[in-house]
Amino acid sequence: MDTPLSPRTALCDALAERLRERILGHEWPAGAALDEGALARDYGVSRTPVREALKLLQHDGLLQGFLGRGVVVASVPPHEAREAQALRGLLLGHAAEQGSAEPSDLLARLLRLVEQRLRLARQPGGDAAAAQPASKR
Repeated sequence: MDTPLSPRTALCDALAERLRERILGHEWPAGAALDEGALARDYGVSRTPVREALKLLQHDGLLQGFLGRGVVVASVPPHEAREAQALRGLLLGHAAEQGSAEPSDLLARLLRLVEQRLRLARQPGGDAAAAQPASKR
């Protein structure tokens, strides 16, 4: 039997999801610093779940951590946007070859990461053209 999630874990995950949507919604531009204390106050939580949520978003590549500067919204260089677009095509091709209506957990996670990277690349200051398929340029 699985052990229940602790409230801290559930709170951290919920907070990470809200921050993810704000980042991918381009509320903060690439390079914008996120303040743990301000986020904790905004969401009415302690700094611990904010810190844990920020670590999750760093792991997903949406934030970059810098010693002494905290975390900033990641930027996606044009070559990474092109690579993400190519990977998306490969993953979708693989999914089609599998013939399953539901992708495997691994494939779904990889697609999510690539899609997030492409959405991040489309923000102001990102190279939106590099994130588009060649046929749409």
